[in-house]
Amino acid sequence: MRRLLIALLLIPLSGCATLSRLAALVTPHRQPPLEIRALAALPAPDPAAAVDRLYGRAAEAINARDYALALELLQLAATRAPADVRVLNAQGVVYDKLGRFDLSARYYERALAVDPSSRIVLSNIAYSARLQGREVAPGVLQAAAPPPATPLAGGPPDDVAPLPGGGS
Repeated sequence: MRRLLIALLLIPLSGCATLSRLAALVTPHRQPPLEIRALAALPAPDPAAAVDRLYGRAAEAINARDYALALELLQLAATRAPADVRVLNAQGVVYDKLGRFDLSARYYERALAVDPSSRIVLSNIAYSARLQGREVAPGVLQAAAPPPATPLAGGPPDDVAPLPGGGS
């Protein structure tokens, strides 16, 4: 009771600031309503860039001889780009490293179905055959070989005089 009496006497003496503080303590505090706004649409991720990143990380894993991680990354990349020759070829390489030549052959065949003239895939098929102790089919070696350099048209001119001292 005494406190109430003191509070009532102090109210006129303390001014408006104290009264508003007292009122704030007594009345429940209400938060203003939240405003919910939609975010701006994010651009769709570039699937080719994602596959490139996955392939790059898989290549690093292969170099580090972490073939399990490489296979996980390559399988994820293959779900996003099932016809990517690099990914199919790299899967064949990993299975060659693991000695699973049946699976490596399967992935090399898939890669060749996408790009029959891929020299990298053909070279890896030849390398896989050597790892297995098999003869490499001559057609594979010829297809994997770089094209012969085209000679200069007409060759060297006939009227080139030899240099003094025997050089040409």
